[in-house]
Amino acid sequence: MRWIEFSLLSTLVLYSSVTTAATWQTAPLSERVIYQQHSAPASVVAKQNSLLSTEVSGIVQKISVDVGDRVKRGEPLLQLDDFSYRQQYRQVVAAIEGIEARITLAEFQLQQSQRLGKSNNISEERLRQRQTELATLTTELAAKQAQRDQAQRYIDDCTVRAPFSGVVVERQAQLGELISPGTPILRLLANQGQQLRADLHYQDAQQLHKSRELTFVMGKTEYPLQLHTLLPMLHPQQRTQQARLDFVDTPALVGASGRLQWRDHRPSLPATYLQSRGGEMGIFILQQGEAVFTPLPGAQEGRAVSVNQLPLTTELVLDKTLPRQETAP
Repeated sequence: MRWIEFSLLSTLVLYSSVTTAATWQTAPLSERVIYQQHSAPASVVAKQNSLLSTEVSGIVQKISVDVGDRVKRGEPLLQLDDFSYRQQYRQVVAAIEGIEARITLAEFQLQQSQRLGKSNNISEERLRQRQTELATLTTELAAKQAQRDQAQRYIDDCTVRAPFSGVVVERQAQLGELISPGTPILRLLANQGQQLRADLHYQDAQQLHKSRELTFVMGKTEYPLQLHTLLPMLHPQQRTQQARLDFVDTPALVGASGRLQWRDHRPSLPATYLQSRGGEMGIFILQQGEAVFTPLPGAQEGRAVSVNQLPLTTELVLDKTLPRQETAP
């Protein structure tokens, strides 16, 4: 009989120990937290995407490229007939040579007048007249030199050159066509340096530079990224902030659209661990052997919540049957 009582007592003690251990089952936060993944629509944009035009009018004399051709910066793309501009240049150069000859004569006459003035063999009025003639010719020369530079500029503008290295993606100009200033002739797309553009909610944008695993997802293809910049302005209607990201390896094609994905750097706890006490949502943590309720700001039922304010070594009480009176001290 005593053996039976001892066995029953041992069983009750063992049961009590198991119940207590199960009630206070804990785990460090580091083993239970997750790093939430976020995403936003994004598209690939070219660093340069220019619709080229001319600054002068003229007839298209030569087109050196076609759609799909790759060109380097400074390479000639199109040539206008520059005959009339070269004629203007020659006329201005001839006028400059004439003025320079007159200046040489005027300088000689002024020197002569100055020598005569020292011996009072020339009037003061005549001396001033010589000085004025030289000054006038000098001014005319400066004006003609400016016209010469402008005429040279017109000649240079007849040759349209690539402002950057890229690919010709459109061609509007045709041989023999009369082109006016500002008329689109070619579209040039930079084939390097493309970026990903995403318009993010302000809160997401502020966390992006600390986030992990920045990726552009297009279908089943993923492209690793790194943050280039966040524009220091908000869209006036959508209240979003634009992010620009660089491709780490091979970039996606310009115009591609997909999703920008990133992992939050802040640890979060799944909603299954949340409990409600006194109208507040939070968790129980172990402090000095006691289960203490800790409210979590911003916690909502059914949604993961940030626990960035708690050390990851914090012991999380896993049991769901804690007494209702256990609250924060």
